Amino acid sequence: MQHRMTRARAGLGLGLHRVTCVGAVLGVAAVLGLTTSQEATGTPRPGTPIRIMIDPGHGGSDPGAAANGLVEKVLNLEVALRLRDLLELDTADTTGGGEWDVRLTRTTDVAVSLTARTTLANNWPADRFISIHHNAFSSSAVNGTETFSFANGTLSANLRDRVQEELLTGLGLANRGAKTANFHVLRETNMPAALSEGGFLTSPIDAAVLSSPTAWDASAESHLFALQRHYGIAPYLPTASAPSVYCVAKVSSAGCVPAIGFSGTPTYGASDFVIHCDQVLSFQFGLMVWAQQPAATPFFGGTLCIGAGPQRTPITYSGGFLPGDCSGRLEFAATSGFLAQNGLLPSSTVYAQFYYRDPGLPIGEQVGLSDAVRFTVQL
Repeated sequence: MQHRMTRARAGLGLGLHRVTCVGAVLGVAAVLGLTTSQEATGTPRPGTPIRIMIDPGHGGSDPGAAANGLVEKVLNLEVALRLRDLLELDTADTTGGGEWDVRLTRTTDVAVSLTARTTLANNWPADRFISIHHNAFSSSAVNGTETFSFANGTLSANLRDRVQEELLTGLGLANRGAKTANFHVLRETNMPAALSEGGFLTSPIDAAVLSSPTAWDASAESHLFALQRHYGIAPYLPTASAPSVYCVAKVSSAGCVPAIGFSGTPTYGASDFVIHCDQVLSFQFGLMVWAQQPAATPFFGGTLCIGAGPQRTPITYSGGFLPGDCSGRLEFAATSGFLAQNGLLPSSTVYAQFYYRDPGLPIGEQVGLSDAVRFTVQL
């Protein structure tokens, strides 16, 4: 049963933990101002998803801060992906929380210019912009959490204050305050924007906390609660029973990123649940592989998102418009018959990912990989 959740956290005591790097590589065949979209208040528009642009700072050739065995660009992305997962889970979980439409300025370790980041947000246009960072200083004695907006007395400042408050509760580090700064991503975004600095990697105190995946979960949850409070929504941690997308897709040889999605409900008695994947190379064969454990394991230049005991679905064909473009689509219907035949009773959780052939890659690496979807079978 799903319950509305009122938070009572101390440090890192509460966490919806995102599973990483579990299990071994599986033997799967390789051949396979305000914009016009915003209100002038923090109140969400009924029936309209709130557009959130998440900005994992740095990336690629720009590592950001690095100290005590931690690299900022890695931590920023870990927190950002977890926040994306939580917002998508919150949207799917209708018991509480809000409805969100989420994009990231980067989902992999690539360099993205400051101008490109704000342009992505402004062109969408996003309703809110959250930039995730971690700090550094010449003295290891400096430590703590701080959050920035461009100016005080604005919706950006309201969002900033909520993020700072939640991070202090979630991470339990020293309070360096809510501040203003003339950062590009705060100045050039057309929507309310905040930039968080979770802690100092150069501080042994902060680094000891930030090195734990539990802290990454807590930071993501803190940003989620901050967004909810900013929009007048009671803080709510969504349950994992609602279908959600996780993991990172492999960029195809044509430069497209396959995007998994779903519709319907995986109900044991009468399932209408369909898993689909767009931005697939056209005219290629593919299949869905699934298991009852997740993973995030390097695999053929991408990420294997499912754990031990993989199962394969029948082969499907992507179709499309032109050879070599990304107009293909893969689909699989998780019917009640499929669930029953595979012993997936109510409360069973499934982790699924699409594979397809990518002939544009070198021999031995011709595997396309989507991100993945997790779902729990319902009565």
